[in-house]
Amino acid sequence: MRKKADITASISRTVGFFFLAQLVFTTGLCAAYRIRPSPLGLVTYILALAFIHIGLWIFLLIMHDHFVLLHTGGKLEHINAANRLTMVRISSIPSVALALILADSYPLLPVLIPFVALIFLTDLLDGAIARGRRQVTRIGKYLDSISDYAILIVVSVIMAYYGIIPDWFVILALFRLVFQWIGMGALLAYQGYVHAMATLLGKFAIFATMFLYGFEVLALAEQFSFLRPYAFIPEYGAAGILCLSLAEKILYLKKSFVEAKDARHAKLDKSG
Repeated sequence: MRKKADITASISRTVGFFFLAQLVFTTGLCAAYRIRPSPLGLVTYILALAFIHIGLWIFLLIMHDHFVLLHTGGKLEHINAANRLTMVRISSIPSVALALILADSYPLLPVLIPFVALIFLTDLLDGAIARGRRQVTRIGKYLDSISDYAILIVVSVIMAYYGIIPDWFVILALFRLVFQWIGMGALLAYQGYVHAMATLLGKFAIFATMFLYGFEVLALAEQFSFLRPYAFIPEYGAAGILCLSLAEKILYLKKSFVEAKDARHAKLDKSG
């Protein structure tokens, strides 16, 4: 019971801290650049920030039994460093979205570029820390997938809206994501469970997309404008990796449905 109380308290403290940290960051950004957001924009940001953090808090409380170390089976008493880094990506979604929107009217690139780079960098650091400290957890795998896809969806839509990345790439990225969700949802409905699918190619696809977005944001800066003519290189490179990852997911789902079908038939034959 004590471990449950400890992890619950840790969840509340961590989520609350991230919420306040995002408010402080955004307030400081607006003050530094003398940005006076409209009442509607301010309310929208605060509601989005509250929605993200309340949703994260509820999700973690429901999933508290999954704060378990995979290599020992031991349960965590508090959120570890790797999970906190993963949570940073989720917590930062409204702030990244706001900064990208404001960058169209204010000279925010000196802040936006390192901010986006640091957020994307956490995708590499959280896994490295978890493996290096032997602190890979079940909840970490769930949070990693949620954070990657959530921030990529938001950033993709905003960057496409402002013409920073081509529409065809956004369509490809969202199609891959929607296909995976529908496929995994259908598999869950068919067999009653799914195993988390985290492959090297899948992680590489996420990294390639994040690298592309970082490249595109960097190229917006005047001193790096020479990069703009070469944007097609990371665009087509990331697109190729996304296509390979999509093919991998198709093969995985096909294999999983065949195995589920065989298992169902074997169960029926045994009961008959």
